[in-house]
Amino acid sequence: MFQAFLGLALSLGAGLAGAGLLYVISGDVEAQQFLTKYIAEFGTLVSLGTIASTALIVWRSQNVICNTIEAAFDANELSATSYFEHRTRFYSKRRTVQFATEMIIIAFIIFRVCHFPLDPGGEALMMVAVCAQYALASYVGRKLRYASMMLQSLLKIDVKRNLFHSRALDDINTAVHVASTLTMVWVYVHVRANYTARFAYDTPIGNSAKVFLLLPAVLAVPVLLMFNLFPREALRRIYSKSIDVELRQVQRRLRSESLNALEKRLFLLEFNKTCRDELRHSLQLTLGDLPIAITIFIMVIEPVIKS
Repeated sequence: MFQAFLGLALSLGAGLAGAGLLYVISGDVEAQQFLTKYIAEFGTLVSLGTIASTALIVWRSQNVICNTIEAAFDANELSATSYFEHRTRFYSKRRTVQFATEMIIIAFIIFRVCHFPLDPGGEALMMVAVCAQYALASYVGRKLRYASMMLQSLLKIDVKRNLFHSRALDDINTAVHVASTLTMVWVYVHVRANYTARFAYDTPIGNSAKVFLLLPAVLAVPVLLMFNLFPREALRRIYSKSIDVELRQVQRRLRSESLNALEKRLFLLEFNKTCRDELRHSLQLTLGDLPIAITIFIMVIEPVIKS
């Protein structure tokens, strides 16, 4: 919660600092015009604050994912998979800068052809704000991507203990779910505000540039599917293997119990059903969030349908 408020505070601070700079350089008219569009028309205050909060949460919780995995499996088990390769990429600062630079270039091109209807100083500040949003979004997306890949690599491990009993990997699901959901909120706020805003559209391609503003929306559904649903599906499979381990242990213990074969079989069936139901309830059906993705996608493209 602190990171969420901090992100919004940073966004507000950036807007006020920009307005203050314009006030000193160009006067109160340009400063007021910039601040009005920053807060209201382009929704930059909320959208920048949302993605900044998401990036802060991901940055603060990134160690949780690796620490949770490495506490659940030993180094020999992990070395037999591609986990450490994805872990290196997960923490790579070079890749962070590379992806952020690519997204900054894309954002600059998109919003340059759309053209903020401001004087040069205000336009430059708005361009910095929107490029920062794309850079932060690339950081969040890259972290979620490699978190998902690290989890997928664990499926090759032959699970020999009951990880489901202690919920050893649940913290990963929480971290990924929060980050991906907040990213989707940013997509909605950012795309809807900019698509309905009054850009100049004074380049040779004119209003056709408007379609480029939908780029984050086009990526939203696959982002949710890959970085939210797939990790939970991986956890479900790993926990399912853990339940199989526990079933074999219970079966061995039942051999010394004074029960007939039918009673032992009924006990095992009931134990298995209870565990599977609990697993299904704790992670939910991985397709359960698909309607959320579709709903957000429809909400984002609603302005397109109406226009």
